[in-house]
Amino acid sequence: MPTCPQCSKPLREITRRCPSCQADLDLLVDYVSHLQGGLERAENLVKAGELGQAVWAYLEVLEVDPDNPTARKQIGQIVTAVRQFDSIMPGRRWANNMPPLEPAEPRPWWHWAIAAALVILAFGLGFAVAKMPMDAGPVEDDGKPALKRDNGHMGGGR
Repeated sequence: MPTCPQCSKPLREITRRCPSCQADLDLLVDYVSHLQGGLERAENLVKAGELGQAVWAYLEVLEVDPDNPTARKQIGQIVTAVRQFDSIMPGRRWANNMPPLEPAEPRPWWHWAIAAALVILAFGLGFAVAKMPMDAGPVEDDGKPALKRDNGHMGGGR
């Protein structure tokens, strides 16, 4: 039973004015009528066999009133049916002479051995490339390098 938002007294019937405090209840009346209209629409869709649209209609009611017992009951039944269908599915595969779904098997040991060998090879090649001598730079006419390398020392020349 709804209550008046102004005086918190229960309303025996939904009217546009509260019988106790004469507060304007237009929003409450629209709210309740929208919920009732949504429930009726959903029930008519169920009777017509339009279950997909009926589910959406019940979900619209639950958006407005999450505690609506009728909509919660109907959506709960639908969810239960979907869960049962999912659990029955392996049996249906067997009845249709289809192989059962098998869990994904782990890769064989040699897949992991090849992957480890490739990683080690990549690190080895990277190490070898890093140890290769650097290009000495431009060469003068007499065959000697034009620039002296610093041999890793930073700062002034010694």
